[in-house]
Amino acid sequence: MTKRAPIGIELFAGCGGMSTGFLDAGLHVAAGFELDDRAVDAYGYNHAYRGSKGFKADLAEASGKSLLQTAGIKKVDFIVGGPPCQPFSIVGKRLGTADPRADLLSHFASIVEELSPKAFLFENVPNLGKIDEGQVLARFLSRVRKLGFAVRAEVVAAADYGVPQLRKRLVVLGLRGANRVKFPEPTHGPLRLPYVSTADAIGDLPDAAEFGACGIFNHEPTFHSPDMRARLSKLQPGKREKGSFHDRLHSERLSYTLRAGSGNFSPLRPIHYEFDRVITVRESARIQSFSDEFIWPDRIPRLQQYRQVGNAVPPLMARAFAISMAEQCEWKLTPKKFVGDATGRPAAMAMSDDERLQKRLSRTRGASLGLRLAG
Repeated sequence: MTKRAPIGIELFAGCGGMSTGFLDAGLHVAAGFELDDRAVDAYGYNHAYRGSKGFKADLAEASGKSLLQTAGIKKVDFIVGGPPCQPFSIVGKRLGTADPRADLLSHFASIVEELSPKAFLFENVPNLGKIDEGQVLARFLSRVRKLGFAVRAEVVAAADYGVPQLRKRLVVLGLRGANRVKFPEPTHGPLRLPYVSTADAIGDLPDAAEFGACGIFNHEPTFHSPDMRARLSKLQPGKREKGSFHDRLHSERLSYTLRAGSGNFSPLRPIHYEFDRVITVRESARIQSFSDEFIWPDRIPRLQQYRQVGNAVPPLMARAFAISMAEQCEWKLTPKKFVGDATGRPAAMAMSDDERLQKRLSRTRGASLGLRLAG
């Protein structure tokens, strides 16, 4: 066992789903680096009290040395993260290597090369393995292997690790000097624990309401037109509404994959299996396996909250890989050390219910009102 407790950083951290899972497992992620200001805000609010700080950084330009200086640490034992997935996703324009963000994959490898950690974990959409007939991923794997890492790259299902969602991700785990790399054994599925259903995840939550009425953070409703509500009231669980293309969740099944969107693109969110509305940020967060202690302050626009949830690595999946990484590196896990005291955070709600309501109304989009009609 190593005498010094292992320490790591998260790149392209977003709101910090990967960091959450690693801290839950008992590995210290000292800092998360992200370009988006609002994601850095959410990261800091939910991780600073656990000993992990969020920093704004352009990872297309930053050196490993500058990241360590910013975080106030001298070295790292592991690096985790995943560049923006939009260039490789099957949803959207699929520009692949034509998208400037695709080069961030090589920057991830460059930082790994410079900082020389014992291990790294990389996550992205499954389609990354198909871009340029697989050459994008192949070049990345070849590069890190030359650095002395044994690597394993596979598409995994988040549901196999207790995440209540039909979400698949390409995961690359690299271990320096290892003979082979193991992935964590699935905990859920056939001959294992039952998959966690949508109702298991969100069934105890009441209908969406303003915070003063429900006392639940990030559980405000989306407004739909009377026509839209009438159409949704007829939509059966597990089916798609033909006019708006909304999918309705089924209480006894896994949720559909949550998506983030980018720019002016806002993906259609699933409809609650019981209530005639799209799911809330809190319900989305639970479907991604975030605990209710993970809160988005109301200074962060709700659209950004949804996007951060959709972009995040599910913490439960990240936790499983953190434990596996620690076992293979012979690191001691200390989960109690990173629990922290969430009650010491500043208040998440700075506005009144009426103020938040007015902001929400001003940002209401056509799709939620049922204006995205077929034909």
